[in-house]
Amino acid sequence: MKGGPANEFISPEGLRVDGRRAGEVRRIRCRMGALRADGSAYLEQGSTKVLVRVSGPREVARRAKASHDAALLTCEFTALPFAGGQHRPQGRGDRNAAEIALCVRQVFEKIVQVQLYPRAQIDIAISLLQADGDARAAA
Repeated sequence: MKGGPANEFISPEGLRVDGRRAGEVRRIRCRMGALRADGSAYLEQGSTKVLVRVSGPREVARRAKASHDAALLTCEFTALPFAGGQHRPQGRGDRNAAEIALCVRQVFEKIVQVQLYPRAQIDIAISLLQADGDARAAA
């Protein structure tokens, strides 16, 4: 392997551990309608695998959170315990999962026309099935 932190995963032949060249991107595969839900998708980016489910609009679960002029958009990110290759249970206070969920929710708040669904709720659930690289990019 070549020296230096930036090149520590590049072989003398110029290949990464997964066989890609230094400037080559991971293979991306996407399938819509992967689950029985209002919307769903399965994404593979290299060996990273993510399953996304969207439910709603539906009646708000907690009336106190309902808005009279826009839908409530929720997002949840969970990683399976063996997603990273070793068992790592995800607790309720997983800051990384909360940060990813917040980022995804903020993106979708700009895209989804929540004003069309007052007093409703739309849920986005992201499940990291297998991790190989940055899960944030795949989510």
